Amino acid sequence: MNSRMGFAAAAYRQAAASVHPTVAVVKLYDATLLAILQAVRAREQKQVEECFNKVMRAATILRGLDQALDYDKGGAVAEQLHRVYRSYILSLHLSFGKPDVLKRYRKLYDSLIGLRDAWARIAGMDPHEETSEAAQAAPTAEAPSPAPMVPPPAAAFDSNLFLGLMAEPPPAVREAPSRGVPVRRARRPAERQPAAG
Repeated sequence: MNSRMGFAAAAYRQAAASVHPTVAVVKLYDATLLAILQAVRAREQKQVEECFNKVMRAATILRGLDQALDYDKGGAVAEQLHRVYRSYILSLHLSFGKPDVLKRYRKLYDSLIGLRDAWARIAGMDPHEETSEAAQAAPTAEAPSPAPMVPPPAAAFDSNLFLGLMAEPPPAVREAPSRGVPVRRARRPAERQPAAG
């Protein structure tokens, strides 16, 4: 396991050990949102390396959330969350070098707030309650704040937003159109066999 994955796993374990698991998930979403916000601020100030570091932090936390999914207990919801987390991670990385990177990161931020607020409601929290002290920190004088990223009102959140995000994955093996040769596909996470031991 590389150091980034170790960090993500350690962050998840630390949060999970001190609070209820759903509250821990909300805290991890808050940390991800803070990292994206810091990436936007760094990019606005032309601090490309700092922006990259914050994007990597956000992606690492999302990877940790993805790795913590329990497919046996979560079933279809766990599979859908896996696809959502993977799409966020991919979007974070693919947006980095684009000319409209700030717009893309703000869109990701706004979308992630909806998911975070849904988890906050599941945890019995006020969806707009901040759980992270860092998220409450005021911006410094040197760092002008980016355009407002306002969370959607609770009534406007559509919980089905993430249910149709991606089509079903292709079957494990399909025919190649040109030569009729089977092309092997990766197995879906739900099809993993438990390790013997």
